[in-house]
Amino acid sequence: MIGRSFFLLSLLQAVVSGQWSADNPQDVTAQNGLCARIPCHYRYPSHLNNEPRTGIWFNSETQNNEDSAAFHSGNSSRESTTFQHRTRLSGILRHNDCSLVIDNVTQQDAGPYFFRVEFTGEWRYNYYPVSQLHVTDFRDKPTIFPAEMVAGQPVTVTCIFNTTCDGTAPTLTWVTPADEPTSASRSVTQRGDTLTYTSVLSLTPALKHHGQNLTCRVRYPTVSSEQILTMTVQYAPRNLSITSHNGANSSRVSVKEGISAAILCSVQSFPASNMTWRHLGVTLNTTHSSNELWMEFPQLTRQDAGVYQCVAENEHGTAERDVTLTVEFKSFNIWIAVLLTAGIILIAVLAGFFIYKYIQKREDGTMEKASGNQNTNVTSCPHSATNQNAGSGEDGPAPEELKGGGESGEQEERAVVYASLRELPRSEDTEHSGEGVEYAELWFQSKQGKG
Repeated sequence: MIGRSFFLLSLLQAVVSGQWSADNPQDVTAQNGLCARIPCHYRYPSHLNNEPRTGIWFNSETQNNEDSAAFHSGNSSRESTTFQHRTRLSGILRHNDCSLVIDNVTQQDAGPYFFRVEFTGEWRYNYYPVSQLHVTDFRDKPTIFPAEMVAGQPVTVTCIFNTTCDGTAPTLTWVTPADEPTSASRSVTQRGDTLTYTSVLSLTPALKHHGQNLTCRVRYPTVSSEQILTMTVQYAPRNLSITSHNGANSSRVSVKEGISAAILCSVQSFPASNMTWRHLGVTLNTTHSSNELWMEFPQLTRQDAGVYQCVAENEHGTAERDVTLTVEFKSFNIWIAVLLTAGIILIAVLAGFFIYKYIQKREDGTMEKASGNQNTNVTSCPHSATNQNAGSGEDGPAPEELKGGGESGEQEERAVVYASLRELPRSEDTEHSGEGVEYAELWFQSKQGKG
């Protein structure tokens, strides 16, 4: 009988203990400065449904230390001083929701947690296993949704921050360029356990804001984080400049004929512009999505001179500028050098020609002189005179008249002619330059008629 009673009692305890259970995770992770939420749903015997109850969370693995109570639904003064005013239940205890929320979590809050329920009377139960809380550094950041910004046009930028903590609400603030007046609206929405905090910033960006930062900052009592957006302000082409080969920004470029040249057209714009070079209405060169374009001339001629137009265009506007290209003729000094060179060559040719003629003439004169010397030796007579009156007979006998008769018997008269011959001194025999003159007798025969 006793054995049977013990068996029935053991069976009843097993049935009753099977009705005491809870669903809670073994590990929970929270970020420092935010909240920690330990989900929990508990069960108990049905006959206790209408009984008053107290829920208690302990920051330990056992109930040995009463000071380890992190939450007490019946008397908050029994909570540890480190948890007072920071812990609460996210659900309704009577509805079997025992989920614990710890606001402003710190590293000291890490550790084991378990739930205990106490009903009126002797019914109470500790739910195991424990849930281990891990605390990490704060890493959540807000999110900025960028909007297209055009210089001079109003725009709104939205920043949001999501959290599952419904205790201490974060604050969202903006950091903008100091000279930009702004306004912001704030709101919060909830979907399930997630709370979404939203801040909408209204501003009118200017060109000077291009590249500057917009900052959305979320702040809790002990931690904060931020997200930075670099403002990309779109604007029409501006500050179009034309730079020549010498680096000067000018509307007139002068280049010498025959050399190569390059002219650069550049502009400031965002997005990048489509660039075009034109001349006399004809497109010479073009590029897309680039803020600079070169125009090159491999070898300039006079036909390249004229007015050229650079055009920059994007979706927000157009900019253009003209440049006049002047082609300088080749320097006159070059022609002078060419003419002088040609003249020197001509003079050298003429000088060579005259030298050649002079040498040829000298050679001809030498040959004639040599021929004259030979004739003199042949015709000179052994008779010489010191004056030209050789025919007077003063210094010597005059030559006899030579008579000859032909078959006809006609008398022929012969005349004696004296010629003064002087031999030119030779260069190697200059000491004989003062010698006398030799004469040669030359006989001319003249035929006279009768009577």
